Amino acid sequence: MCGYCTERALLSHRVIALKFRPVPQVDPMLLPVHLQEIRDWRRAWTERPAQDDLMAALVMLCRTWTERILGAAGAPLSELLPPGLHARLRDWLAALALPTAWTWLADDEASLPDFLPLQAARDELDAYLAGWLRLDAHATPGWDEAELHERLLRVSVALDLLLHAAPDDERITTLALSSPGTTSPFSAIDLWLQRRAVRALLARCSTHSVFPLLRQLRSDAVLAAVLHGDIDGDAMRMMQATLHQAPTHATAGAHDLRTVLALLLTAPRPA
Repeated sequence: MCGYCTERALLSHRVIALKFRPVPQVDPMLLPVHLQEIRDWRRAWTERPAQDDLMAALVMLCRTWTERILGAAGAPLSELLPPGLHARLRDWLAALALPTAWTWLADDEASLPDFLPLQAARDELDAYLAGWLRLDAHATPGWDEAELHERLLRVSVALDLLLHAAPDDERITTLALSSPGTTSPFSAIDLWLQRRAVRALLARCSTHSVFPLLRQLRSDAVLAAVLHGDIDGDAMRMMQATLHQAPTHATAGAHDLRTVLALLLTAPRPA
């Protein structure tokens, strides 16, 4: 089972949850992907914690850094994770060979540095685009899954730094438009990076300028943005009109996107 499969399973679950009540429980195997997407990830973890899921802990660590960069930090992971899992996460962090610009990431409760390493962030995203997404044919060697997971924290924080301090950086658009190959890992962390870039692209660009890109954006990434609540009503209506002009033979993601847009646009407005 690859990352595309786990992402599709999680998004399908969220579409079902939108259509029906009560909300079905998320398969524990999908917990890391669930924690990537759900807004209140702390509550999601508290309701169904996993005692020894290091991948889930790593996703939560990335989301913690996102909050710190946005200035909205919540409770530290030491208050959420079981002691054994928190110790495993700290051991994993201590074993990383972090470059000088990123050594502060080794402490899961550290504060942001006084000067954000924006050039290091750009370099890190360049390395990811070349090493994992293989956008530079001359870049060798490519990353394997082990390196992807080892560098996820740096790439994730690098993306957050650019989204916060340099939102017009062309790397964000490149990431949004560049899908991983068939090697996406079970954790779907590479697809998560792309989904975040797509959300940023949809939020930053005007409605009229972004929707010509719909044919280039991956349907499931756009679906995730809609489910995340990042698209307003006018934009959803324009998106729906654009999709009506698309071929009827579409992916499962495109079908779910049409379904979700119809549900959200016909839902009664709050009084």
